Amino acid sequence: MDDSTCGGLNDYVPNSNRYSVSMFSNGVRVTLGEKRNNPVPICLVRPREEFDIGRLPAGNYTLTLISAATPSAPVTLAANVAFTVADARLTKSNPYVRLDYSGHWWDPNDSGWGLFVWHDNADNVLAAWFTYGADGKPIWWVFQPRWQTATATQTADLMQTLRAPGPNSPPPNPTSINIVGTASLDFGRFGNDLGETGKITYTIGNGQTLTRTIQRFRP
Repeated sequence: MDDSTCGGLNDYVPNSNRYSVSMFSNGVRVTLGEKRNNPVPICLVRPREEFDIGRLPAGNYTLTLISAATPSAPVTLAANVAFTVADARLTKSNPYVRLDYSGHWWDPNDSGWGLFVWHDNADNVLAAWFTYGADGKPIWWVFQPRWQTATATQTADLMQTLRAPGPNSPPPNPTSINIVGTASLDFGRFGNDLGETGKITYTIGNGQTLTRTIQRFRP
């Protein structure tokens, strides 16, 4: 993406989006934000610009690009440009995972905690859970589950790492790892949005096994 000093935010009307993305059936439409009325462009025109059109399942699509230089006179810069999203995961052995679950997940019914999930192309998963301990202070736990099915992971150790501050950085003092419980993730269809909702099932120590419904955080 462009930075905020050249070819970026300064080219657009304040408090407006640089672009917006909408979709109907298999057609994707990108509408550029309203430009400033500058007689001379702030920056030179660049040969390419990147837009995030979202996560799309494998299939055939079209892309239309609209310039909203003025709201009353939009201009179509490109119409129905065909493109294909291939599913490279189909060549993998089961359980292959179709969607990328990387992102920030939270429970809307209990704000103040959440999960950061990293999911790479090899289907490795790392989840960092920020929550609160019994004393009410912030605490971090991590777990690295393997996939059990295309949407659910196996149960993995829930770990807390501790490290005393050192006199120099680097090197740090040795890190200790404590297993505080277990946790697993399930991203099956729990609502109307596949890949937007999920569940975390966890047990802390010898306590009760609990399940929370989570969803992607959308600011």
